Amino acid sequence: MNSNLKFSPRSPPIRPSVGHPVDHSTDPINCSSIDSPVDSPGNSPVDSPSDSPVDSPSDSPVDSSVVLPIDPRIDPLAETSVRQLDVAPTIAAVLKIRLPNSDGSVIDGIVDWGCRNVALVIIDSLGYDLFRWLQPKLTTISGIAARGRLFSAGAPSQHTTPAIATILSGLLPEHHGIFDKAGAKESSILSLPEIASAAGLKSAVIMEQNGADVYSGLIEIAAGVSDKMAPADFDRETCRLTLRALSRRPRLLVTYFIGIDKAVHNGGGPAEIRDAALLIDRCMKEITDAAEAGTLFVICGDHPVHAGPLKRMAKPYNVALVLGKAGARAPAD
Repeated sequence: MNSNLKFSPRSPPIRPSVGHPVDHSTDPINCSSIDSPVDSPGNSPVDSPSDSPVDSPSDSPVDSSVVLPIDPRIDPLAETSVRQLDVAPTIAAVLKIRLPNSDGSVIDGIVDWGCRNVALVIIDSLGYDLFRWLQPKLTTISGIAARGRLFSAGAPSQHTTPAIATILSGLLPEHHGIFDKAGAKESSILSLPEIASAAGLKSAVIMEQNGADVYSGLIEIAAGVSDKMAPADFDRETCRLTLRALSRRPRLLVTYFIGIDKAVHNGGGPAEIRDAALLIDRCMKEITDAAEAGTLFVICGDHPVHAGPLKRMAKPYNVALVLGKAGARAPAD
């Protein structure tokens, strides 16, 4: 899907934030059982709310028996009190920069981790259900979740362009008004990389070539990947360019992986989707090794799978959102 996005200031001002605080009744995630399958409805370790029954295999909202019918509303491994809208305000708070407007809220407790840098990794089609199916195999991303927080985050759009606009601005689609490539080019909404760069924080964006070109001259590092590449080659090139950007020590990095979504739209089944996810996870190992120690990694899907055999068929349309400290390189002096 196309991620050709740029936002600049908007006028008139939108309505104030309508985000909501984190539910403190939910403890930070304990992923000690990360390699265990989710318990079936009959032997779940938590009581299911009477008004939110787990879907049975015969009527799973995911159109495949391969992915377990996980309901994010009662999954014991998920914190469901945040939305995709909360990503941008949280990153802004960590970097101590100001969003002009936001429909989201700062996720409780993340600023207290004391991270200096942020790496935002957007993974196309990483729905929450799909992530939980893949989780035992995704050793790098699952490790970040185990040491940090895992959320089943509500996604306001089922399409890439408006979803990424929401991730980078903290605005609902009806407020940022970005629904396609033309809207992205014409928009006057500021995005996180531009705000950070204007505040003196070196910023990097790695995405499809058209989107990266929009950032050229507006931020310090903008590198594009041709969407004519095969999906695996696209993600390998994304990884290479991300590593090169990290060598320049940006305070904010935004990078985008497309392989899962392309596997879906190219007619791939569970095996092809799993292979695409495993490649991304291997790339994440290289990226976390190259990042400064204590970098805040924010790994977020744009929308659940919306085509093919693993299509999410019913609400809630939630994405995986993982936040955690990672990185192995010594911090800059």
